[in-house]
Amino acid sequence: MASEAWVSVISPQMPHLMTYLVGTLGIAIRRGEIPGLRDFLLQIRPDLHHENTHGNSMVNQFWEHRFQCRFAPPPAGWVEAGGELCTGQEAEENAETEFLDVSNLRPEYNVYKAVYALAYALDDIQQCEPGRGPFSNNTCAHLQRLEPWQVRYQFTLKS
Repeated sequence: MASEAWVSVISPQMPHLMTYLVGTLGIAIRRGEIPGLRDFLLQIRPDLHHENTHGNSMVNQFWEHRFQCRFAPPPAGWVEAGGELCTGQEAEENAETEFLDVSNLRPEYNVYKAVYALAYALDDIQQCEPGRGPFSNNTCAHLQRLEPWQVRYQFTLKS
């Protein structure tokens, strides 16, 4: 058996290694699409008027990496070395980075599915009708007093 990191690289597939690897079973995380993710990433804009945006916010860091610029105040020597200052209005055609490549998001897709499942479980809990619930005396869970086992139950409940 081989992990995804080991089995998905090209080097073990070389002919001289094949005699050692015949019968190897490779386990890989399923690749999937997260609908709308690329469009969402492309519409992200920094908040230039918020008080805590000087290099500390995740959006500003994403923007700086995406456009290879820095928000004021830039690091010492940045401008002198030819670095650009971010305006928040940088052109989209200069936007391609590895962050925008949504074609191979294996671990991220699993996180997406987990969040999606949790959201549906919480929605099911919220939609429960008193007197028709799945718990003792046909009661429902309440989001304000939610117990972990009640969420787990919603994950395994057949709809």
